[in-house]
Amino acid sequence: MNHDTSKTSPTAAPLPAPPDFVKRIGNPTFDVHIHFSKTSRETFTDKVVRLIENDSDSVTN
Repeated sequence: MNHDTSKTSPTAAPLPAPPDFVKRIGNPTFDVHIHFSKTSRETFTDKVVRLIENDSDSVTN
């Protein structure tokens, strides 16, 4: 009888996904994981334009 529950155990933690990319800024190294919402109505371009506009607004105020 096989009592190995390593593949079906509900308490087993999932393996962490590898980072999409790694960025070193100074001494710290950042593992960057990217995910996109499947329900978002905003395109990537819309989001980048919005972020740039918001950032430029905060610099000029």
